[in-house]
Amino acid sequence: MRFASFSVALALATKAYGFAPKSVALPVFRNVASPNTNAFCEVAGPLSTSSRSTSLSLFGSRWLSRKINGPAKSEGDITEKEVRALFDLWNQALATGDSRIVASRYTKSPVLLPTVSDQPRTDFATVKDYFDSFLLKKPQGKILDGNINIGDGWASDVGIYEFTMGATGDKVKGRYSYNYVKEDGIWKIQHHHSSVMPEEIAMGKPITEDEVRGLFSLWNNALATLDPKQVAARYAQSGVLLPTVSDTPRTDYASIEDYFTNFLKLKPQGEILESHVTIGKNWCEDVGIYEFTMGATGKKVKGRYTFVYVYEDGEWKINHHHSSVMPEGIVTAEPITETEVRSLFNLWNDALATKDPEKVAQRYSKAGVLLPTVSDVPRTDYPGIVDYFTNFLKLEPQGEIESGNIIVGTNWAQDAGIYEFTMGATGAKVKGRYTFVYVFEDGEWKISQHHSSVMPEGTKPQPITEEEVKNLFQLWNSALATEDPDAVAKRYASKAVLLPTVSDVPRTDYALIKDYFVGFLQKKPQGEILESNVTIGHNWCQDAGIYEFTMGATGDKVKGRYSFVYVW
Repeated sequence: MRFASFSVALALATKAYGFAPKSVALPVFRNVASPNTNAFCEVAGPLSTSSRSTSLSLFGSRWLSRKINGPAKSEGDITEKEVRALFDLWNQALATGDSRIVASRYTKSPVLLPTVSDQPRTDFATVKDYFDSFLLKKPQGKILDGNINIGDGWASDVGIYEFTMGATGDKVKGRYSYNYVKEDGIWKIQHHHSSVMPEEIAMGKPITEDEVRGLFSLWNNALATLDPKQVAARYAQSGVLLPTVSDTPRTDYASIEDYFTNFLKLKPQGEILESHVTIGKNWCEDVGIYEFTMGATGKKVKGRYTFVYVYEDGEWKINHHHSSVMPEGIVTAEPITETEVRSLFNLWNDALATKDPEKVAQRYSKAGVLLPTVSDVPRTDYPGIVDYFTNFLKLEPQGEIESGNIIVGTNWAQDAGIYEFTMGATGAKVKGRYTFVYVFEDGEWKISQHHSSVMPEGTKPQPITEEEVKNLFQLWNSALATEDPDAVAKRYASKAVLLPTVSDVPRTDYALIKDYFVGFLQKKPQGEILESNVTIGHNWCQDAGIYEFTMGATGDKVKGRYSFVYVW
């Protein structure tokens, strides 16, 4: 490790972006740490040939160092042991915590396909950018299984490695591919592809109930640092925080950090008093009651909590955190029985019978939310609710609860189950699932939340075979043959997206799709699928592969890759 650390410092000093000796006299760098830092101290003076060879002996041998850093030869100029040692160089660069050093292990025109980023990194700046974030986890890797191939001026190492994240202690396995080439006489990484273990995606990241509860300790320890940035870092990229003492939902890093900037002034430390854990596929939930002791005042405060954790970027993060005060300590409950809760539905149903949308809307609270059965738009205010029922009441609906479950809380009640509507205008009967949440507001019970949805088993998938999926291309191809852009555009769904071969503009509606084909059809294209891969889902299917067009106007043939996603 002494020689490896020295070599890293030397590479930076010479701006070589690699671990190769120079013929000129160089200052000697010794692995001497400053009393207050881990920085290297420089000792002036020329570097002798013998000391340079020894210091660059990254693999424990001067001969091996010359083999790795020497001029490129023909096939077989590097051994399997030496190829594997190139991983150690990269791993040692990780250990420096310096993204520039890591990026220097890649060629001038590299391709890095990272584990936890969708963006290919194809130059020094973008490779460095990726490691700026990744190195915060203090990763150290170990190859568990690998396969090495050596060619003429290149070598590859492919297999499975495991990282230990020094910042958290987490261990993460992944699949890797390294392709090495010699650049300026030094073996560098030309291509690096890293991916998560696919069976872990399918099965989910395993976690026990005790480990889920342990995630609270990580968050609590972050509170103890009194650093709002460290607390905010415990939340997922799309985390949502509904804080105890703020009306504002916090939905990004900056706003979460802002909340804890003030909250940490109380020097809070939490303890879970009651916990209920649920574990899903790559997510888990911890719900219960916790108590905080405020170090700044000595005050103790109980609250209800919900933590929903997701597995993101190789560690468990808080995707949703809802904290609220103990409600019985705030207000006195308005008594209501289960029978009275059920009768609240009758009040709403009677309002439907009036055919007056304003009378129906008056059954909802001031901050009521309606998620209707047949509208994608949440209705969150009086005008929006009136608007929905203006149309719905034209069907002359009357509802009946078939089965329901009632919960009574402090100044709230919930009735959830299945109801059926008879539409007086048509005679049709429609079943649906419902949730009514009632609150006591201004002396009466009102609907705070109403969620209505269709019966899911009633929306069974439309069957289709792989051959039928492939034939859908022929329908589109036949539309091309008409040379009518309207005929082609009609093959697309109402919310379709077309990313054309020869246009940078995404086409997201009928007019834009038609516009594209006005120009394209002038070439009189006819397509043929050369390679097809079909996937079938629930009322959707996908055909992806390679097709070739013959342009009738010119006789040109053009190959391309395609993806069609069809919906019913």
